[in-house]
This record gives sequence, structure tokens and C-alpha cells, in this order.
Amino acid sequence: MAKLTFGFQLASEGVQWREFLETWKKGEEFGYESGWSADHYVSTTSTLVTDPQTDFLDGWQTLGAIAQATKKIRLGPLVSGNTFRHPAILAKMGATLDHISNGRLEFGIGASWFKYEHDALGIAFPSPGERLKRLDEAVQIIKGLWTQREVTFQGAYYQLTKAPAMPKPIQKPHPPITIGAFGEKVALKIVARHADHWNSTATPERYASKAAALEAHCAAVGRDPKAIRRSVMIPFYPKETPEVKQWIEQRATMAKTSLEAAREWFLVGDKREIQDRMDRFAKQGVSLIIIQLQEHGRNIETMKAFGKMLL
Repeated sequence: MAKLTFGFQLASEGVQWREFLETWKKGEEFGYESGWSADHYVSTTSTLVTDPQTDFLDGWQTLGAIAQATKKIRLGPLVSGNTFRHPAILAKMGATLDHISNGRLEFGIGASWFKYEHDALGIAFPSPGERLKRLDEAVQIIKGLWTQREVTFQGAYYQLTKAPAMPKPIQKPHPPITIGAFGEKVALKIVARHADHWNSTATPERYASKAAALEAHCAAVGRDPKAIRRSVMIPFYPKETPEVKQWIEQRATMAKTSLEAAREWFLVGDKREIQDRMDRFAKQGVSLIIIQLQEHGRNIETMKAFGKMLL
């Protein structure tokens, strides 16, 4: 069974900067290993329960400021949408943040998923297959720019010619690359080839099939699956309030499943129940649980409550 550590992802929608910063500082004080930001430009829940006009702070810019306001906590995007930027630009952003944070960057990247956001902002949203192929190329480019003097790359979607990239990141050979992935056939194959860390969202039961798929892909490419760190992100609520019940109901509606099954996608309950869920993940090799914080005004209390249970 893997030994568990804990992090948090703080939603940057519907929150003022001072509260956002204070929550991060408290997360470090409480002993969380890592903190993560979302990389979105509009609310990902705007079609469900929130106002599309809700404030939404930029994830990458907040990380730069947070790096200056903290000392130990590791930090990064969970995850950067690859469709938003050319990978050479993303590589520069990551290297810069690694310097600002003195080597604390956890670099998260994914294929992007929220079509509404792309349509609203006029950003191309290719087919799932193309987005995954772009992700594969992007990770190769980013890793190359972080480790090589210059990079020439001729892919189907990205091309570089003797591209320099200075400074290199502080962390060697490069900051850990986290790939957010769920699909068993293609996405997890990319994880097997390129990731240092795999992040997913799943119930313990669904996670088992994902983990088995990753191990099969690792075997196919000759890689030890234990070389890839595993984490799960899951919303945590100390109490099942009416608002939390609404989130669970919406999950059930979206997934076309029962309320009981939908509840498995959330951490809600007493210490014994939550510890049991953690143990079930740990038995499948998960070593990092990232709690998703979504209740602004109560997030510090939520982190403290979770810490009392498990940190």
C-alpha cells in the first residue's frame, strides 16, 4: 500500500485575490504537500449552478504571486489546457515559475476538455483524437526545451527549428510532469510514455480499471509503472449541506447514475468513512490525494477539518 500525502486544488472562480492568497498560505501552514490551480478562463460550472459572469482569476498568474508568498509548498496547474498555448510558450512559463518558486513547480498538463470555454473565446477545439495527438507532441517539445540546448521538432501539429530555451528550470532533469488523463486507450498511453505523475478523478472502483490500463501501456513501452506517481483529485466537504447535496444531484444527472453512485465521486462523511476511501485508493498505488476546494469563505475551515482527519 502506498503511503499517502495530501494536496489541494483551489478553485479560482468567484473569489477575491486576498482570500485566495490567504487560503494558499494557510494550506502551507497546515502541512499540505502541494497546492494546485485550475487553468480555465470561464467557470467550468457556468451551465450548472453559477453565473457565467463570475470572476475567474488566471491560474498561471496567481501561481507566480503565490510562489513569492510561500516557501515550502509545491505548486502548479492542475492541469494546463494544452489548447490554450503553444507548447514552446508553456515551456517558458513553466521554467520561469520554477525559478520564481526556487524549484517547487509541479507541471500539470492535459488535452483540454471544456468545449463551451473554447467556443466562447474563439479558441479552436479539435476532435478528442487530435487533442490527444497534440498533447503527445506538446509534452515532447516541453521536455526537450527544458533539457536540450536547442530543439528542432517536426510534428503533425507543432514545428520548431533550432529553438533555444533559456533559462532551464532549476529542477533537474526537469520539473515533474503531471498528465491529467482518464481515457484508457490513448490518454493513458501518453501517460505511460511521458509522465512522471498521473492525475485522475475516479471512484476507487473505476480507478482500478484505469490503473490496470496504465500498467499494460507501461509494459508495452518497457517502463516500470512504479516510476509514475499516482494521484486522485476529489472534492471534499466536511458536512453534507444542502449545497453539497445539490452538487451530488448534479453529478448523478450528468453521469446518468444513482445518487449513491454519484456520492462516491465526493469525500463526504466521518473520519472512518473517509479513511476507508483513502485506504482503497492507496491499495491501488495512489500516493497523493488532492482535495478540491470549492466553497469560498469556508475553504480554510475545510482544509483544517481534513487535516485534523488525515494529515
